[in-house]
Amino acid sequence: MDLDAPVDLAGLTPVERTLLRLGVMEWERTDGDRETSARLLGYDDQRQLGADVQRLAGLVDAARPMTRRDCRRLLLATELAFASETLGWARDWEADTGFTDRDTSTVLRGIQERLAGVVHGSADRVAAAEPSARPAWEPIPMDADDIYWEPFHQRFAFRPGMRSWPAINEPVPSVTFDLAPIFAGSHPEFSAAASAVGSLALVAFARVLEIGTGLVVLDWQHQTFRFWPHLFACQQDQHWSTPVVPNGDYSIFLTEDMRTGTFGHPWEQTLCVFGDRLVPTLAPMLESWLPVKRSSR
Repeated sequence: MDLDAPVDLAGLTPVERTLLRLGVMEWERTDGDRETSARLLGYDDQRQLGADVQRLAGLVDAARPMTRRDCRRLLLATELAFASETLGWARDWEADTGFTDRDTSTVLRGIQERLAGVVHGSADRVAAAEPSARPAWEPIPMDADDIYWEPFHQRFAFRPGMRSWPAINEPVPSVTFDLAPIFAGSHPEFSAAASAVGSLALVAFARVLEIGTGLVVLDWQHQTFRFWPHLFACQQDQHWSTPVVPNGDYSIFLTEDMRTGTFGHPWEQTLCVFGDRLVPTLAPMLESWLPVKRSSR
């Protein structure tokens, strides 16, 4: 196999490139004895590896052609940093990168499948992504989610706090529902009711959004996502990476322009539904069994 042969990774998705960049950036760390890892990656020692990190990360960011050797290094560096505590920093992965273990596994498995031909020498470019394999939840790294949090703070005058009620300037139109009956139930009752609210919200999102339109999902102090309701609705095994009903922190679903969405307040135990199209669609479904706390229609 010619490891110096050029390969084209321009077909990687933005989140795939981000994961590889963050994975290789872990190797700028100097703590611990990682000499074995450096040799596995094709370097003489850990210092030589650390000195090459910025170059490798730049290749990913620019989506430029690279050698097969560098492609293999990027993938293996990410695999070791994420999965191994002996050869990498597995316990620090989420804190360092902003990617949860579950989301890393999903994205990394996709990268492995698409790069298989490149790393084994049977292809010179990344394989095309299978449309059916596209995830409904795409994590946005924590070092990049300020582009959503800052406008959200400004637009809604967000006031986080256990006694800050309401925590946003609720838009017009909007309806804010009292979730106290849900929180007052037993654990099975809470789970069933929260699932029902999520299902109704999914129906409403699928109705009011154009097919292919995604939402931004903000979860206070947790992972930010892009979420595609239509893809999610067609999945048999549905797992909400962030639930519509807040289960400990603020849970926010927004269109990119922030005119439509939901805002879940965990301490007031409320769900605000807002937007010209979402209010008349989702609010009547929730009004049939949840009390209305505030309304401005």
